[in-house]
Amino acid sequence: MMLEFFKKYPEILAVMSEKKDGSMKLFDNSDLNAENRKQFFESVGIKNENVVAAEVVHGNGIAIINNTAEKIISGADGLVSQNRNIFLSITVADCVPVYICEEKNEIIAIAHCGWRSIVKNIIPKLLEKIRALGGQAENLKITLGPALGPCHFEIQKDILAEFKNYPESVVRKDGKIFVDMKKIIWRQLEEAGAKPENIKDESVCVFESERYFSFRRDKPEKVEAMVAIIGMKK
Repeated sequence: MMLEFFKKYPEILAVMSEKKDGSMKLFDNSDLNAENRKQFFESVGIKNENVVAAEVVHGNGIAIINNTAEKIISGADGLVSQNRNIFLSITVADCVPVYICEEKNEIIAIAHCGWRSIVKNIIPKLLEKIRALGGQAENLKITLGPALGPCHFEIQKDILAEFKNYPESVVRKDGKIFVDMKKIIWRQLEEAGAKPENIKDESVCVFESERYFSFRRDKPEKVEAMVAIIGMKK
């Protein structure tokens, strides 16, 4: 799927695969998944050799990408580039894919935002990298892609303290505790200087939509995931 917010920016490719495209998870079922990835990239008009992937380790590591020599960036959950025709990618199966573009300075970025990465401040760190390349927070165009909604992101008390700085994002209902990951991300973006009118939420809960894989819903033996991609075309 092409993300709605970026359709008005023809130079930007911002897409996410769906279940029908097959699993895009790195390393698992490597031959099959690699073929799924290649076919999906071709279907959206990009070459496999122009795609760089974050390893995705649920941390806050961010890499600035200047070329495609290294195809998988170890230890990274976020990628930033100022080069056209480099397409940055992450995989997600419940976590929030955050797509960012700063057209004026031709900067693109993407982040895999599970709860661990979020509380480790991957979003503020990502914006720091964008600023280091000359980007301005007020110029950012941002989309929060399909992900697990607060309706299904239930947590236990053992990790509740991780969200102590975000009480407004913790919901207690019927004796259960839920967290709104996107609300935390939105707050972090605004606190870092992004304009709320430039932030778009696709507002899709993957648990409730059969169009997407959801680890919590499907409970597969091996993780099946979508790939999220952003790039600036030549």
